[in-house]
Amino acid sequence: MLNALLLLLGLLSPLNGSTPTAYDKALNPDVKLAMGHAQIHDSSVGERTAASPVDEINTLNDVSLADTRKDVISKKGKPVKITKDSLIGCTEYHYKDVTVGLFEDQVYYVHLGAGSKEMKVNEQWVELQPSSLTRIFGPADYIAEDGVVYTRGYSAIKIYKSPKGGIQGIDLFDSASE
Repeated sequence: MLNALLLLLGLLSPLNGSTPTAYDKALNPDVKLAMGHAQIHDSSVGERTAASPVDEINTLNDVSLADTRKDVISKKGKPVKITKDSLIGCTEYHYKDVTVGLFEDQVYYVHLGAGSKEMKVNEQWVELQPSSLTRIFGPADYIAEDGVVYTRGYSAIKIYKSPKGGIQGIDLFDSASE
């Protein structure tokens, strides 16, 4: 009850000349826990806002499984590097923030590397924290030894985890190809 009162007071009484960051620093940890919302980054505003749950997974870092090679280049520009994955026969377009696997000129998968701290799903920046992921996707649809999978419609996101729990990578792929 006290947490709810403090939360309301914190939301209703502005700090002089404060920013959203100042509000966050001013709240004690218990109030932050009571708030319990995922954070996203809205690049058009430059602030953190509450994330919306995802009913469909359309894009990962602005790339869709429905995109062609031409679409990817239009969205992301010229790749830093192009490689061939001889195991599955894909051509990989490597960008600073993402690797796009193309099969016969169509996006086959989208991959984020181990250094990722957040991912952009359907125009929402989502922190790669368990509370943020649960807020956006709900509980995992599948839990494997090497990570968790969230499926929505025909798309799935798998978050690969190391045995110590660190993120090894993230893939967007067609859920029918699981």
